[in-house]
Amino acid sequence: MAKTRKPPCELLLPGAQVWQSWMGAEGASCLLHAEQNAEGARFGKDAQRRVLALPSVHFWALPAWLKGQPEHLRSMALLHLERMGIKAEDEESTVQVRNMQGKEGAYLTRILALKDLPSPLTDTARLPDEVTLHALCYPMVQNSLTIFRELGRLVVAITSGSQLIYCTPLSANKLDGNALAELNNICLQLGFQGVLGRLESIVLWIDEGDITQIQRVTGLAAYRCDMPAPTMPERGSSLLMPQDVTAERLSQTRRAKTRFMALAAGTVIAAAIALVATLTSLALQERNLLREKVAVLTPRASRVMDHKKAWQEVAPAVDPTTWPQQVLLHLMEPESSKEVSITHWEWTPERMSLRGRMPDATLAFKYTQDLKSIEALAPFALNGPPPAFASDGSASFEMKGGPGE
Repeated sequence: MAKTRKPPCELLLPGAQVWQSWMGAEGASCLLHAEQNAEGARFGKDAQRRVLALPSVHFWALPAWLKGQPEHLRSMALLHLERMGIKAEDEESTVQVRNMQGKEGAYLTRILALKDLPSPLTDTARLPDEVTLHALCYPMVQNSLTIFRELGRLVVAITSGSQLIYCTPLSANKLDGNALAELNNICLQLGFQGVLGRLESIVLWIDEGDITQIQRVTGLAAYRCDMPAPTMPERGSSLLMPQDVTAERLSQTRRAKTRFMALAAGTVIAAAIALVATLTSLALQERNLLREKVAVLTPRASRVMDHKKAWQEVAPAVDPTTWPQQVLLHLMEPESSKEVSITHWEWTPERMSLRGRMPDATLAFKYTQDLKSIEALAPFALNGPPPAFASDGSASFEMKGGPGE
């Protein structure tokens, strides 16, 4: 089975007039994929790595001879920028320092510093993995001065050997006498600083300018050729990153974290709801089982109560102690019962209630106390209020007993 080919890297760069999207592998020549507009650009969806090549107007690309130890080159480069009035933070994402060559304790260094300009991306959903200078994406002629256009603007790039040491946009709109005077002035300044080596030629990647006039004004051999295809920068070749891109990436990270936390919270809540629903379902199942058991046992309980009632009806014939007349005989056992008159009596095997009258309160009180001491009547636990006096001197009493009384 054939392996799936990974999507190539995407290089977004400023063309002569519009932004262009190029595709290719790392370190290899790229193929033009699409052209966009001059106002901004956006990355595609399929690339596994995205590189943004910014035009020279976004950079200070300056050479300088710095004296000191190699490990201190970055600090010396920042001081050099400060002397030139360029404020740059000491961060890998804003300043890149490259040692080009060394001689007698001094080092020819290329300082690449990002200007505080907004990135040209029109869609920040897909951000670049790396950002570099546009001119660094092309193989340039050694010891030469190369002129090309970026989004309609003339740009000059100067090499020392095969290394790019200087790149800047020109103020002139076309390659005429003013542009050539500006080139001579740039070379003169770099020569005074001792950073410009021996230039051998001027290379034109544009269909403009008079070759004869250029050679006469600059004193260098000039020739015209097609602009080569860009080369995809190697991974890690640049750590530069515009501040607005860094801020947008942090914002996307925060939003992704918020979405993840919201998703996690939603998952936990959904799991809790599912657990509650499961427990509720189990509880309902238990309730239904209990209802079914109650429904099965209810007829049996009814039959048991019927059997109990029937037994109670025949109980006097089996157990004399449950015979009503026997209970009445127990009520007449106390000596004081000779004077009692029972006016009301209710009895069941579980409960008994009686009311009566005595000639006086003393006999009524003594009778109620004697009933409590009769062993046969003890299960009823008879009790009642004190005897009530009548106008004729007699006294009435009431006693009740049974479970829960």
